[in-house]
Amino acid sequence: MSSKQWLAVAAWVCVPLAASAQQQTQPNPLDANAPTAAVSYESAFKNFRASNDEGTTPDKLWRSANDEMGKIGGHAGHMKDAGSTPVAPANANTPAPQQGGAVDHSKHH
Repeated sequence: MSSKQWLAVAAWVCVPLAASAQQQTQPNPLDANAPTAAVSYESAFKNFRASNDEGTTPDKLWRSANDEMGKIGGHAGHMKDAGSTPVAPANANTPAPQQGGAVDHSKHH
């Protein structure tokens, strides 16, 4: 046998020995006295910082947000002048939609 073949045989003999050396015995899960790793507790509120708005109550925050939406036209301003500007058709051969008429929803997507 050549030296490469002897090395291959030696490697095959040593692999099971190396694998068994790495195996660690696991504690029996049914043994109440088995050693276990220490468990540490970290609170979810460990780095909690209180709000700076302690004087403002939630009802006042809601009221101010509601008033602001009323000033800008509702729906964050998206519906402010919805009917005044006609939408240009995507295709020049497609007619523009008529205001107040029936809408053909079959053309979506």
